[in-house]
Amino acid sequence: MAAAHVQSSGRQPISTGPSTAVAPPSMAGAQQAGRLKDAQLVVAVHNDAADFFRSDVKLVDVASGAIVGQLGGQSSAHTSAAAGLICLVPTGTSGSAVRVFNPATGGVTDIPAGPTAAQCGLNPQFSYVFAQVPATKEYKLLRIVTSKDYNNNLRHHTCDILTLGGLGQRWRPAPSPLVLLSTTIPRHRAVTAGLAHFLTATRTIGYDGIASFDLEKEEWRPSLLQGPLPSESRNCSHSSLSLVELNGCLAFVHHNYLSYCIDMWVLADLGKSTWFKIQSLHLGSILRGWEEPNKGQPVPLIPITRPMKEIFAQPLMMLDDGRIAFWVAFPNSSLRLYDPKTCRCEDVVDMGKACGIVGLYKGSQVGLA
Repeated sequence: MAAAHVQSSGRQPISTGPSTAVAPPSMAGAQQAGRLKDAQLVVAVHNDAADFFRSDVKLVDVASGAIVGQLGGQSSAHTSAAAGLICLVPTGTSGSAVRVFNPATGGVTDIPAGPTAAQCGLNPQFSYVFAQVPATKEYKLLRIVTSKDYNNNLRHHTCDILTLGGLGQRWRPAPSPLVLLSTTIPRHRAVTAGLAHFLTATRTIGYDGIASFDLEKEEWRPSLLQGPLPSESRNCSHSSLSLVELNGCLAFVHHNYLSYCIDMWVLADLGKSTWFKIQSLHLGSILRGWEEPNKGQPVPLIPITRPMKEIFAQPLMMLDDGRIAFWVAFPNSSLRLYDPKTCRCEDVVDMGKACGIVGLYKGSQVGLA
């Protein structure tokens, strides 16, 4: 499959919001990286080992591994990025505003805090999706509050949405999904073409069911998107599945540990739930510690982690030369480039422990010109 180009959407100006006691962040180092205007970047969040809710946000050049910009010491439980902006969600549920940072201008917008946990039912969990609507160029923030029962089982979701720069920048009620969703695991959701996609959390309909929220219309699509897994695999372990925005397309990834491979599909037709398989990569070509299987030994559905054995790789983007960038998160976070011509991976940068990817950029989107 030829490598597609990452869509570089236009950026709506964003003004500095109300003043707060927290100093506006600044993207250190970005002004020195003019040569990276057309570089493909990932936005990585590295959590503080002593305080998990404090983190550094870093811009990493995929080809070289160079860190070209950094926001240090952010107090944020959720971080996401879209079309040149970075959204920082506070650790608390009251008293703190959501902050949206524009690394190209240094502008900061503060968004009113959401409801307190007491207003959201039992054991609430907050999840956020930050994205730009292609048709209008508006930035929107979707919040999904999930309540659980005393046994930690999912009960229901409530949703709110906010448009940056919109009417008073206030949260508005949004429809709730018709099924239970997997909202708290970042790799179980992805945004493409103005649609926020979520894997379902209901085993009875198969874990590869996908619910999609239309950010422009602010409503859920009336029917689920059926994933590409064959019927015998649809109730596999939820942890082995992920959704990815891959060069503008929705991609579905299955770590098939029984077959020692990583299968990847891209969505060809949303209405017909038609998928096109683009790769089936041997686990050992991406992850360390996966030797050829011993045909005489049974393989567990979920691998038992041993020292130096990696268990998960998230595809990030396809470069113009056909190489695929992967993010490996355990035991250490690292960025790797897979070359389909040689079927080998090259380590680009080791980011250490407690680090994750929250967005993808072109250098021109964040002022690296």
